[in-house]
Amino acid sequence: MSNMKRSRRPIHTVPVSPSQDLARTAAAYQSTVLGLVRQLAAGDRHADTVHAVRTHCRKLQALLELSDDARRASAMARAVRRLSKLRALQVFRQYLLKIDAPESDVATVEARIVKQAQKLNRTQAYDKIEQVVWKQALPAIPSLGHSLTGRLDILRHEHERRLNRLINAASKDPRRKRIHALRLALKTIRYQIEWLPGLAGPKQMLLKKIKRVQALLGRYEELADFKCWGERLNPTVQAHIRKDWKRARKRARVVPCKLSWLVDAMASGHLWVGVTQPG
Repeated sequence: MSNMKRSRRPIHTVPVSPSQDLARTAAAYQSTVLGLVRQLAAGDRHADTVHAVRTHCRKLQALLELSDDARRASAMARAVRRLSKLRALQVFRQYLLKIDAPESDVATVEARIVKQAQKLNRTQAYDKIEQVVWKQALPAIPSLGHSLTGRLDILRHEHERRLNRLINAASKDPRRKRIHALRLALKTIRYQIEWLPGLAGPKQMLLKKIKRVQALLGRYEELADFKCWGERLNPTVQAHIRKDWKRARKRARVVPCKLSWLVDAMASGHLWVGVTQPG
């Protein structure tokens, strides 16, 4: 497991630029993902690599949804889900190291990571992901930038209706499943805003706010998994996980009641400033 313990620079793709054609930017993302997937297939199980593949695939999925290509977006979503368990276990291992869990507990989780990685190899998951990214990752529309103008108003109203529904449901009954669904919706909105041009200052402020909310909801989702996975670990570790889980749950359950600012921004159309109107 020595390759999992070394540190290295974060993996980045080409940033989305308003001056760059969206189709060319998407192609750069696709190329990066293909290279990372081949690294995984060759035996690289580093957490940064797995995380980068998932993040970049989700961003390409968001672009496909932005361009109204539901079939390809669904294919990307199915592909990236293959890595969900491996990524979650890696995050669990990082958490155990952070709280100074006993070496035996860390070793137990590392064994599960190895087993999951072997399963992915055995089922040829990396090859399947590569094929989907190669064939489905890019929108079918040649002039993507020009096609977005008529799409954005429709998408804005769809997001607004969905956000209202998810926020109302999670506010009344903030169970884990509903909070997770809200988190996924926020992630899609954030990635789509990143793809679109806009006023740099307001856009970055909005993205930071969404990212902070995502982090709160994501922390709760992670710790809910950790609580289940830690049932056979050291009692002290179990108590630490449960304490963190309760704190994360309390914070996450408050979030839905405080998202009116995002619904208002979606309803006003300010998220799309710079696309359908001059800055």
